[in-house]
Amino acid sequence: MTRETDVGAWLEFAEADRRSARHAMQAADYRDVAFHCQQAAEKALKALIVYHTTERPPYIHNLRELLSLLSDFAPPSPVVEAILALNPHYRATRYPGIADDLDFYGVENAERLLEQMELVSKWVLDQLP
Repeated sequence: MTRETDVGAWLEFAEADRRSARHAMQAADYRDVAFHCQQAAEKALKALIVYHTTERPPYIHNLRELLSLLSDFAPPSPVVEAILALNPHYRATRYPGIADDLDFYGVENAERLLEQMELVSKWVLDQLP
């Protein structure tokens, strides 16, 4: 697989999660909105890692750690804030006992997470040719 093909594959998976997040929003499934927003950001960051390092990204879900692998590409602070806000939603939405306050996963937070996902996605795409 070429680097461009691998980057494209990561971006396709990121786009699938972006669509899933929007569909979950329409279905008022706010916990899934959070999960797919985090996943879209994760896969977008992994596309950027592949593009700039030509290595396979690590099998981790921690967006902060993925961002640290892109230290040469310091995103603006709103993007960093979005990444940090999205970061906990992989585990918190998939394992009981981590986010027991399901009120946190309401419409307002879901809307905010969608905006943050879009901000990260746009920043990643702007870094690619």
